[in-house]
Amino acid sequence: MRTLGFRALARLAGLLALAVGVAAASAQSYPDKPVKLIVPYAPGGFSDVLGRSLAQWLTQSLGQPVVVENKAGAATTLGTDTVAKSAADGYTLLLTTGALSINPHLFSKLPYSAERDFAPISRVAELPYVLVAHPALPAASFKDLLAYAKANPGKVNVGTPGNGTSPHLAMKLLEQAAGISMLAVHYKGNGPALNDLLGGQINLLFDGLQQPRQFIDTGRLKLLAVASLTRMPGLPDVPAISETFPGFVSSTWYQLLAPAGTPTPIIARLNAEVQKFVNDPATRDKLVAQGAIVGGSTPEQLAAFSKAETVRWGAVIVGAGIKLD
Repeated sequence: MRTLGFRALARLAGLLALAVGVAAASAQSYPDKPVKLIVPYAPGGFSDVLGRSLAQWLTQSLGQPVVVENKAGAATTLGTDTVAKSAADGYTLLLTTGALSINPHLFSKLPYSAERDFAPISRVAELPYVLVAHPALPAASFKDLLAYAKANPGKVNVGTPGNGTSPHLAMKLLEQAAGISMLAVHYKGNGPALNDLLGGQINLLFDGLQQPRQFIDTGRLKLLAVASLTRMPGLPDVPAISETFPGFVSSTWYQLLAPAGTPTPIIARLNAEVQKFVNDPATRDKLVAQGAIVGGSTPEQLAAFSKAETVRWGAVIVGAGIKLD
């Protein structure tokens, strides 16, 4: 029995060594065919712009086509599940947002595990929300808004792109931080909400700077605050909400992931390319012009940040009593 045990262990060690050798060889030749980059959002928004910019960069640096596939639907779960169930070989990647940390609190059943089914590669960018108001709202500043909302519970209407979306949670976070009550008006996307804000049907909107900026510049909307941790570059006179409520941050942040089990050398190669991408001056200028904060991370930093976001937004969602199924 003892001899057989040693033989079995030797055989197992040989198989493991072979598997490691195959994985290493595969990583060294990576990539030797096109790579698919799944973006779980519809074309046209910042997610699509960022995805195509990253895909173009990776195509040039990796020497193989990196093709964007927009796979929207079910609050990002369709595209996300596709990557979760793909081969762990680096040929199917996911560019997604903090929705991966939020959805487990909103849906009782997901077809994947956000914690177990993905290998972190790097953070890529962040699109902080700005708080914009219709000029008719009797609040010339963020502090005026807080005073008005406290004096008029439930009378301030805030447009959102849907129940449980990040802008909706930003509104709930503000309610909880300030001890105020506002009325959420849900739309199918921020575009229709912005249209109604321009028309005066609603009072407020959390959005990325890209869409409302032209209306802010022409005076059709007023910019009350930004939801980044510090004041945004280019908007030095606009206060950050965190100046009133320390630590207040709300944004759409973007991360690059691979299926769990993807070989470490492939993760390292992709991470190195993302760092070059986010530090390229032309890339930064292009994305910063759309209101983004560009910056990478190590896989370990991304994993820790994602875990912290899961805890943070879980508390907001539970406190607001939001559940989608």
